[in-house]
Formats: sequence, structure tokens, C-alpha cells
Amino acid sequence: MDFGVLGPLTVRRDGVPLELGTPKGMLLLAVLLSRPGRPISDDALVEAVWGGEQPRSAAKNVQTYVHRLRQRLGDPGRIAREGRGYVLRADRTEVDAARFEDLAGAARTALSAGEPGRSRRLFEEALGLWRGPAFAGIAGLPALGPEATRLDELRLGVIEERIDVDLRLGRHSELLGELTALTMEHPFRERMWAQLMLALYRCGRRADALQAYLQVREVLAEEAGLEPGHTLRDLHRAVLGEDPALDPAVADGEQVRWNVTARMLPPALGDFSGQRAELAEIEARLRTDRAADEPAATVTISGPGGVGKTALAVQASHGLRSAYPDGQLFAALDGARTQRVSPATVLGRFLRAMGVPATAVPDDPQERTDLYRSMLAERRILVVLDDAHDEEQLAPLLPTSGTCGVIATGRVRLGGLGGAHRVELREMSEADSLAMLCAGPGVRSASAGPADLSELVRLCARLPLALRIAGALLASRPHWSPADLVSRLADEQHRLDALRYRDLEVRASFGLSYEGLRPGARRLFRLLGLLEAPDFPLWAAAAALDTGLRAAQELLDELVDVHLLDVTGTPNGQARYGFHDLIRAYARERAEAEEPVAARDESVIRVLGALLAFTDIADRDHMGQNMFQRDADRWQPAVVEASLPPSVPPMELLDAERVSLVAGVRQAAELSRDELCWELAVGGHALFETERYFDDWQECYATAMGLARAAGNLRGRARLLISMAGLLYTRRRYGPAEESNTEAMDLFERIGDRRGYLEALSNAPFFLVPNGRLTEAITAGREAFERLDAGGQPAAALHAYSQVGLAHLQAGRPERAAAVLAEIVDGARKQGIRTLIARDTYWLGQAQLALGRPAEAEESFTELTGYARHIGPSGTFYTAHAWGCLHLARGEYAEARHRLLEGVEIARTLHDPMFETRVLTDLLDARLYGPHDLPAAIGQAERAVEVARGIDYPYLLAGVLEKLARLRAATGDTTTARQLTDETAALRDRIR
Repeated sequence: MDFGVLGPLTVRRDGVPLELGTPKGMLLLAVLLSRPGRPISDDALVEAVWGGEQPRSAAKNVQTYVHRLRQRLGDPGRIAREGRGYVLRADRTEVDAARFEDLAGAARTALSAGEPGRSRRLFEEALGLWRGPAFAGIAGLPALGPEATRLDELRLGVIEERIDVDLRLGRHSELLGELTALTMEHPFRERMWAQLMLALYRCGRRADALQAYLQVREVLAEEAGLEPGHTLRDLHRAVLGEDPALDPAVADGEQVRWNVTARMLPPALGDFSGQRAELAEIEARLRTDRAADEPAATVTISGPGGVGKTALAVQASHGLRSAYPDGQLFAALDGARTQRVSPATVLGRFLRAMGVPATAVPDDPQERTDLYRSMLAERRILVVLDDAHDEEQLAPLLPTSGTCGVIATGRVRLGGLGGAHRVELREMSEADSLAMLCAGPGVRSASAGPADLSELVRLCARLPLALRIAGALLASRPHWSPADLVSRLADEQHRLDALRYRDLEVRASFGLSYEGLRPGARRLFRLLGLLEAPDFPLWAAAAALDTGLRAAQELLDELVDVHLLDVTGTPNGQARYGFHDLIRAYARERAEAEEPVAARDESVIRVLGALLAFTDIADRDHMGQNMFQRDADRWQPAVVEASLPPSVPPMELLDAERVSLVAGVRQAAELSRDELCWELAVGGHALFETERYFDDWQECYATAMGLARAAGNLRGRARLLISMAGLLYTRRRYGPAEESNTEAMDLFERIGDRRGYLEALSNAPFFLVPNGRLTEAITAGREAFERLDAGGQPAAALHAYSQVGLAHLQAGRPERAAAVLAEIVDGARKQGIRTLIARDTYWLGQAQLALGRPAEAEESFTELTGYARHIGPSGTFYTAHAWGCLHLARGEYAEARHRLLEGVEIARTLHDPMFETRVLTDLLDARLYGPHDLPAAIGQAERAVEVARGIDYPYLLAGVLEKLARLRAATGDTTTARQLTDETAALRDRIR
């Protein structure tokens, strides 16, 4: 069956025309043929046949017409019922409109394959199917008008394509008559006028070609009020200038070939330095031989603005010229700009650079891609695509032949280019940065010391663009020394102003990436720039914008994609994000320019409030409950907690925020937020104590205390004094620690803060035990336990009660000590307080050893080993010392000596004199030494005495002196032994 719509409607079966019946039946068939293979509803068919004058029997009449058409076609299955409509079933070969489109597509493919002669024949065959306008005689009906117009427009486009092929084949003289008629019939089709102008010019009729331009210009101006488009204007200029590109292409039989070797690379930098490893990596990747049917070797270079992507790509391309002798194509795609270069524009440039005359470059973007890939096939050409916006912009520009190579740069990662080798640029190394800086004439001619150059590299943040600008500034200002430039760059607020030289500007480079972001990403970028933290997790971004985690993650990903943020690491499975130093300065600039002061402050306060919520989470998990009253606002604790990896203890996660926590205390002080400041400082107490970050602890205390005093915040001062007492205690300064804690108790009592007073009270036994005031410690510990437990603070209660057990142990009552400590461990297990389990299984095991129960002690120390990591570096000491004591009690002296010496090393690494004294006391057990070892043991004992005298802990000093007295007695030095024994007795008299 053959259905014809390219002219009057016809149907042929086996070449014989069929009678189609009534006009309405023919119209029904035409509508079905306008969409072959697709069902058309009954209502649409009624509307198509009768329009607004539909008889009541219209639906039934449709059924009748379909029945008659089936009879006339002689094939009932041709028109089938489908749903509530009908569909005409026909292969594409049976409908002339479909055959026309398929033949035109085949013609384009032939042209792309470099076969213009075959392409012309296929175009002619396609056009030969036309017998007049589409649906002639009935095209004006509403149901057929759009499809008829589409087909007629396709026909004119194919005529233009066929004429382009004729022009390529040098048939310009044969086209004049046809083109003259076509331009008269279709005066607004500028492509036909351009073809007529070119044909006239190639026939030696230059004046007529110019006259044709004037003619179309007049038609467009009078009829449409328009000037000719750029194609006609460019052609007019080319005709006026007798551009050689307008001459006919050299033909080889029927196949036209253009074969100009394009050399489009920009010049390489004469002083290129640094990035040598990346340069070698790119060249090695692109020197690999590949067959034509393999994918083209592709390298992508990504990184932030100013990192040297273009310079590296150009340098590598020049080094690869010998590997790609057929040419190098280069295009700047302006991907970071709002007005990006279209792939079609780039293809036009590439085709012209390879010798294709301007008038032979197809207008259709797909045809340009097809011709471009055909010309690159089996040729060794390197394509360099600089500053791509995304993979979509690159796709039409990528060759399909493995003989070619591609280097694509972009601020985005271009991860969608399958099989590409990816190179990500960061700031350069210190050595490469110095080499790049010193390569410039400005630095070579200046007297510069190493310190000035290193500082200049630091201030330029090892960014190639900034270093190049610094070199250019020194070269253009011979009266400047590197030290002068360092002083100009030292002011962070104006650093980006100073990093500018003519058209080179760091700020402008960052600005291109910034302006390409969505509004939400731009706002997040500038708000994050306000944080003093070196890096931050997801929840900080959510707090900065006051949004949810998913929305924040999408915006973070956008910033990372364009390298305005970096993923600095993934500790504990949680991604952390950070700025390059100069990009942070730019982000802060944008915040100050675009955000009101109040909005900036509120964003920072939200992030610090989220950090405070995080310290609560960590403290609660670490200690079993939050220990103090909270006054400052927390930002969305549930959101913060939802962002944390569930399998990692929050205290370990908080450790990653340590630097941010210290910076947050400073920033809260700068904003004069005294509640937020002191609560952040106190929120770091458990972390600072566990991990022994004494300097950070001291800094946070001093900053927050200064603000609390200035603001008259008594609760803040009291809480900070408790924190300071903890720091002094951990540094084994027990007297000042007790004074600080007592002052806190007085302040809490003064302001009527019962909870705070009880917390300070719970700490009191910790200072009484080292001072030997054991009876007071037991009384205070029991009182604190009862009051805290009754007040709903069970974790703090057990915390205080632990010193009662230790006091009994040091008073020589191990049975009572073991009972108290077992009670504490049991309570800690029930409440899940891992820190108390770790510390008090240690002391419980010591009490069990004192009772002669090594098997029970082993059980305690085994549990200690499982929990030791929860108390930080101290846990390794407790474990080593505990097992050393157990081996000693069992008479396993070699093992005991090994573990106790391990404990000494750990104590010295921690700079903890109390730990060192405690383990040395057991290491001095005479059973560990033979007679010949006694001199060394005495030397070690005297060192232990020296350490013990440095802390106010009479119980420990007495233990060391007692061991030293025994060692002296074993050597026969009874006089010294007696003196040491007397001093030991005097110390023990102080312990009550």
C-alpha cells in the first residue's frame, strides 16, 4: 500500500490508484494519515470532519466512514479501533511523508561521511516525492493545517540543503535560475538569498551578487522592518572584500575535501613553572596511540578560578604538537560567564579553521557537528576546549575518532564525560610556588630574602594567578621590594584589592564562578565566608541558611562542583568543607556587600548555636546527661543530631570540631554574645579534658571569662570557674583547682543557682583526696551523691561518689572501696556512662588486687580495656598500668616490668606527673630487681621522688618514699632508709 500526502491525497495498492469515496471519507483518511500509528479520538475525528456544525449522528457517521474506508482499502486491519478512537497502521515505507524525512536524513548522513554526490542524489530523491503542497486542496482545514505547514517547511529546508550541496559540488551556474525563482517565491528566506549571492559571485557576477543583497535588504526593511541577519551581512562584507574563502572548494571527483592544518593554540607561557607532575600526567595520557574506532583520549582539568587550568592546558598542548601533526583546535567556551559561547559558534570557527568556506558551513547545529566529526575522522588532531560550563556544552564538540585527543578545562568537575582522565588542580606546593614567583623578572631583579618570599607565597595562598599578579606587580614597579608587597597584602580586608594588575584580577576570576551560581548557593557561599572556622560539616551550612539538611547538601554540592568550596576530608565518615584562603576573603567581601549587618550576625549566631547543640549531644553521650543549666539559644538540635553518623561516638565527632570550637568562642566574644560565648567554652570541657587539649582549654576560658566579667554575667563566671578548676586538676595543681571550685560555689550560692552549686559540690571530693583529706572527701562525696541523685542528676551523683571509693582505698580500706566502686560501675553500666565505667573499673580492679583477688581484678581490667578509648589518651595509661599491676600481683615479673615501663612512657608523653608517680611507685617494687639492678632502681626511684614532690599529693609521695627506703635498705644504706621511712610516716600522719 502506498499513501500519498505530499500533494493531493492518494492511495495506491500494487501501483493501482484506489477510489476513496465521498469527500468526508477522504478527509477522515487524511486526518488519520496526518498521525499514522497514533490513535485519534472519536471527538477529534468528529471535530476534524464537521467542525462546529456537527450533526447528531456524527459519531455514528464516523463509524460508517471507517467501515467504507476499510472496504475500499481492501484491508480491514489498516484502520483499527484503539481505546475510544481509531488508528491507521502503516509502515514508514508506505507513507510518502515518512519516506521523504528518512531520505533527507540519509542524505545528511552521507554528507557527514564526506559523500556530497550521494547526498545530492538522496536529496533529489526525497524532493521527487512531492506532487504539490502537502494535503493539497484540504490543507486549509484546521485539523490538517499544522501538519501541512510542517511538511511544507521541511521541504523548503531540504531544498536549501540540497542547494548547499550543489554549491559544494561547483554547480553554481546551474542554480541561478532556480534560486532566482525561489527568492521571488519566498522573499523572507535569507538562506536562499545567501545562496543566490554566492552562486552569482562564483559565476563572476560580483555586482549582481551585491545587487541581490540590496534587494533582500529592501524587501526586509519594507515588509518586516528588519535588517538582514548576520549571515547575509557577513557574506556581503566577504563579497565586497573578495574573500578567498568564497571561492569554490577544490573537488576530487564528486567528493569535496577540505584539509587545512589548523594551528589555533594561544602562545604558551614563557615562564611556566610548577604543576610539572600534572603536565607529565596529561602528556602521557594523550600520547597513547588509539585506533580510529576507539573513543578519543580525553583529559579534563578542573579547579577553582585562578588555579592555572588554562595555562596548564595550553602548555600541555604545545608539548603534544608532534603527537597531533594534523592540527590543534582551541576554543574559549566562557563557561563561567552568563553569556556562554554556543557549541554551534565554536563549530563554525573550527570548520573555517580547517578550510571549510564560510558559505559552506551548515546552518543547522547538528549538521555542523556531523561535518566536524567527519573531517576529524582518522586525523590526528588535538581539540582544546577551555572553560567549559558543563558536559552538555562540550558534547557536540567532542570528536568520535580515537586518533584525536581532547583537553577540556572547567571550574566544574565534568564527571559526566565517561572514560575521561581527570586532573584536579589545587593550590601549588610551597616549592612550586616559590619557583613560579622567582621565575618572574620582578623577583629576580629585587633583593628578596627567603622569609619575604615565603610570606608572599603564603599571602597569595599558593594560587598561580595570585603569584603571577605578584610577579607582574614587582616587575612593573621596580621601586617595590617583595617586603613592600608583603606589607600591602598583609591587610586581609584589602588583599583582593592589592592582587590586581591590569586585566589580571583574582577577584574577577572568583566572581565568574560566583555569578554562575543559583541564588541560594550564592547566599550560602557568602554566609559561610563569615565563619572563622577553618572547615565545617553539613549541619553548619544548614544553620547558616536556616534550612534543612537536604537543601543545604544540594547547595554545598553546587559550591564543590565549581571549586568554590573543597571537601577537606571525611573523618569518621562525615564530609567536611573548607575554603581556599583567598576564596574565603572573596566570600566575606560578598557577604559584607550583599548582606545587612543583622543578617550576617544572625547567620553566624545560628551556626554557633548549632555547634552548641552539638556539644550538648556529645556531653550527654559522654557523661550520661547534660551537667549544667543552658541559657543560650541552640539551633535545631534535632537537625544537628540527624546529620551525625550513627555509628561514631559524638565525642569523636566533636574532636573534629575542636579548632572550630575555639574559633567559635572567639567569634561569639567579638559579637558580644556572653551567654553563647561562655556556654561554648564550657561545652568544650569534656573534649578538652578527655583529649588533654590544655592550650585550647585555657584560651577558651580566658576569652569567655573576659566577656562574662565585662557583661556582669555571674552564672557564666561560675560555670567557667568550674571549668578552670577541671583544667587545674588535670594539670595536677590541686590547691588552685580547689580555690577555683570554691569561688564557683560561692557565686552559685549568691545567685541562687541550686543546680550549679550542686555541680560544684560534686567536684569538691576530687580536690580533697589528693590533699590527703580523706574523711572530708568521703563526707563530701556522700553528701553530693545524695543531693545530686535526689535532684535528678544521677550521672553527676556517680561522678562525685567515685571519689568516696578512692578515698577508702587510699585510707587502707579496700573492702569498703571495692563495694563503693562496684556500686558505681553497676550504676554506670545501667546509665551507659562509658567514661565512668572505664575509670572506675580501673579503681575497682586496684581495690580487688589490694584484697588479694587477682581473678576478679582481671575481670575488671578486661572491662576497662574495652572502654578505655572513651577517656582519650588517659585510657592507654590506665590499661598499661592496670595490667602491669595484675602481672606484678601474680608474680609475672617480666610481663609486669614490660607493662609498667609502657605506662611510664605514656605518662611522660602526656606530661602527667601524677600518672608518672603512680606507675613509678609500682615499678619500684623490689621484687622486680636483682641485686645487680639496685643502683639503676635507686636512680629511677630518686627520679620518682623528684616528680612526686612537684605535685601536692602526699599519698603518692609517701608511696614513692617507702619504695625508695626499701631499695636503700637492700643496699645496706640503713641511715638513708631510716630517714626516708620517717618522712613517709610524717606524710601518712597528714592523710586522714
